[in-house]
Order: sequence, then structure tokens, then C-alpha cells
Amino acid sequence: MGLTLAPSLLFSLLLASLYGAVFHFIWGKRWRDLVLYWIAAIVGFAMGQALFEFLGLSFYMIGQVRVVEATVLSWICLLVARWLNV
Repeated sequence: MGLTLAPSLLFSLLLASLYGAVFHFIWGKRWRDLVLYWIAAIVGFAMGQALFEFLGLSFYMIGQVRVVEATVLSWICLLVARWLNV
């Protein structure tokens, strides 16, 4: 019996992880920054999903994932994390 994740959750985690890694590649300095940016990207992506689910708005969805909205909030959280980390 293994751990199974819903495809939408797995896709969301992969996208958010990719955003955190790209952000670290561009602006990161230390390995600690990678962890910070990864967490910020996941939190932002989850907030985008939850907020726009609550509002009932969606611009572009893949399955149950609100790609545009979650991506924008993820990048906003990444920028805030960078600003607070400097």
C-alpha cells in the first residue's frame, strides 16, 4: 500500500516546485534560499488555488488546477520572500 496523490495535487506540487527552482536559479544565493523559495512557491500556489476556488473564478484550468491564478500568486509570494530575505 503506497502513498497515492490526486493528479491535480501532484501537478500543483510539480508546478510550484518548478517555480521555486527557477526563482532560486535566477536570484538564489544559498542552499537555504532554495528551501525558502520552494516553500513560498507552494504556499502561494495553494493560496491562489484556494482563493479563486472560493471566488469561483478561473481563467485557464488544467483539470482542477487553476494554472494562471495560482501561478500569479505563487510568483507574488516568491517576490515577497526574496524581499524579506534580503
